[in-house]
Amino acid sequence: MKQYKVFVVANLIFGVLLIVLTKLILPVCHPMGGGAMRCGTSTTVDAVLGLVLLAVAVAAAGLLKKKAHIVFSAIAFVVGVFVSLVPMVIVGTCPHAHMACHAVTAPVLAVFGVLIALFAALNLIYLKLRRRNEQD
Repeated sequence: MKQYKVFVVANLIFGVLLIVLTKLILPVCHPMGGGAMRCGTSTTVDAVLGLVLLAVAVAAAGLLKKKAHIVFSAIAFVVGVFVSLVPMVIVGTCPHAHMACHAVTAPVLAVFGVLIALFAALNLIYLKLRRRNEQD
């Protein structure tokens, strides 16, 4: 049972940190001429993914079934991959290398997404191995 609590707490922390990073800490460009900038859109999408992580953590806290936690770990893995891909590939940031969103925000979010995906993958592997050992 302790492993479930670690997963829930870690995803709560990851979700809150992702929202705080994207909305308060990491720099993005301000819209010019009334149009939306790609970096602003990118951080908004990552903030929504942070909300998804929070929802996964809350749902995982309420369920103790092993199969459900395997699904939650897989969802958290996919969210982590998308957190990395959104600023780098899917939406992107400003194309100018000197802009703060390109030089700072995108790499930080990419690394943070990899950390989320790595934690979820390790949790998924742990759950799969534990489930296999219980069946033997």
